[in-house]
Amino acid sequence: MDEAFAHIEGDSKKYKKGLIPPDGGWGYVVGIGVGFTFMLGFGSSNAFGILFHDFFEEQGGGSGLPLVIGVYNGALSIAGFLGGIALKKYSFRQVGLVGAGLFALGDILTIFVQKTYQLVFTFGLIRGAGFGVMIPVSFTTFNCYFTSKRTAMMSANQAMSSLASITFPMLVTVLLSEYGFRWTLALIMAIDLHLVFAMLVMHPVEWHMIASPNALNSETATCLFLNINTDSAINKNNTEGEVSMKMLRNSEGDPEINIVKQRKHESIKKNIAKIIYENVELDLLKDPKFLSTLVGLGFAFVSDVTYLAMEPMLLFSYGFSQMEVTTCVMVGAICDLIARVTLAIFTYFFSVDSRLFFYIGTCITIFLRIALVSSSSLWFVFAITAISGLVRCTVQVLFPLVLVTAAPERFPAALALHILFSGVLMLLADPMIGVIYEATSSYVYCFLAMSFCCVLCVVLWTTEYLVNRTRKRTGA
Repeated sequence: MDEAFAHIEGDSKKYKKGLIPPDGGWGYVVGIGVGFTFMLGFGSSNAFGILFHDFFEEQGGGSGLPLVIGVYNGALSIAGFLGGIALKKYSFRQVGLVGAGLFALGDILTIFVQKTYQLVFTFGLIRGAGFGVMIPVSFTTFNCYFTSKRTAMMSANQAMSSLASITFPMLVTVLLSEYGFRWTLALIMAIDLHLVFAMLVMHPVEWHMIASPNALNSETATCLFLNINTDSAINKNNTEGEVSMKMLRNSEGDPEINIVKQRKHESIKKNIAKIIYENVELDLLKDPKFLSTLVGLGFAFVSDVTYLAMEPMLLFSYGFSQMEVTTCVMVGAICDLIARVTLAIFTYFFSVDSRLFFYIGTCITIFLRIALVSSSSLWFVFAITAISGLVRCTVQVLFPLVLVTAAPERFPAALALHILFSGVLMLLADPMIGVIYEATSSYVYCFLAMSFCCVLCVVLWTTEYLVNRTRKRTGA
């Protein structure tokens, strides 16, 4: 979900006239911190299937894996949304350290897990929520420090994330062979503790502002935040405060005071609910095109994320060695990186229809998922994994642009809905894939279920296209 938060836009925070963000300086330190956040957050997650394969085998199979992944990504999405709201009231470092603390706590508790339900709580819920909180902190801080160099620095951070996806599977494999499961978890926890330092460098940009070379003519610098409207909530607080004061003046006893306190407590709950409600603009769901895009993207994400976690388990069931599985995962990650670089260069010179590319990539993915379970030949699996890595970038990289086409004037609200919908969908769909494995004792049907998720996206968008085409012809 890193790309989701990478494109957050919304209300802006204005600075004093004549001062601008450094576009470098301490921003480079922030950039390194953001890069490490991505590397440590996504790297170990991509090696999840390799790291916990033996653990799930001891539990009687891999049915718990989709449940853990579903809870992890659901917690990540929801916590990321709430973290964006928290940034309106608390500083970057305050929110970020909460996330880093939760992430490290999840790592520590995971070392001692004995059952799958414990892993769901430690790795899935706590660790996922911690990473989710850190993502909006990282991107918001990054956007505050960089203006003209934003694209170049973000590309470097994305490259660091991709590098971690390539190297972490091999690192985990080496650590498992040398130190065993528990000590490997402990070493990963020690590495992840560096996220505390990554969050500590997220200074307020006001500490590092520089004088504008054209102070008299320069426009006011801005810092992008989530589109969160709290003015109405504040006004309501003031109004209810006045009402409470009037009640106190006219009261003559403790019962009335207790009523006032109770109403204040209720108003706080209402204000929290109102702030969340104001950031989830449900009226967007009235637009059929947006609704189709939202549902299609959600199911495509479920298929993509679950595939990354379950592919190692499938390969182990084929009888592949741990090194062969690791190599296969690395091949997919390398091809993904190559595809991202190629796509970035291509789209720099040529304009593309993002929705069409996404649609074609999803169609190809359906056949790739089915092909992967049709043969256990090592070189065939390597080839399918490599092609899947090349195609995967159409889902992960292009989806924000697809979302923009569905709601061009209200992208922040559309993104918030996408984050919440995808998170809830993963919480529901991934455990169902685990139930499928439990019922069939085969990963084949799990991968067919992932293909079905892609089919839903394709069918929905095809139907939308045909309906719109018919309406245009009728109108003509």
